[in-house]
Amino acid sequence: MDIAQINFPINDNDGAKLMAPLLIQKELCAEFGGCTAYDGAGSWVSDDGKLYAEPVKIIQTAFKNNSKNRLFLKNLVKKYGKLSKQEAVYLSINNKANIINIK
Repeated sequence: MDIAQINFPINDNDGAKLMAPLLIQKELCAEFGGCTAYDGAGSWVSDDGKLYAEPVKIIQTAFKNNSKNRLFLKNLVKKYGKLSKQEAVYLSINNKANIINIK
């Protein structure tokens, strides 16, 4: 088994709590049988040099690493990233980071 990790913002750009982290957890449990989620902090720098820091939900799941499951994970991140109006979302598979552009 391999490990996938999604770091997803807890709040939207206006500070309202997002449902996406919980919905991502539900879909990961349905697809792979379980997940672990805990609170963290994420930071990134915009193209204009501004530093953003925000609380995130770190969500991990064990999965069989194949093209079907990697596509599922990428599409899951894109789906909730778009619904939550994110520019990009962090997805890591076996500690190999991917920034998934949403827009």
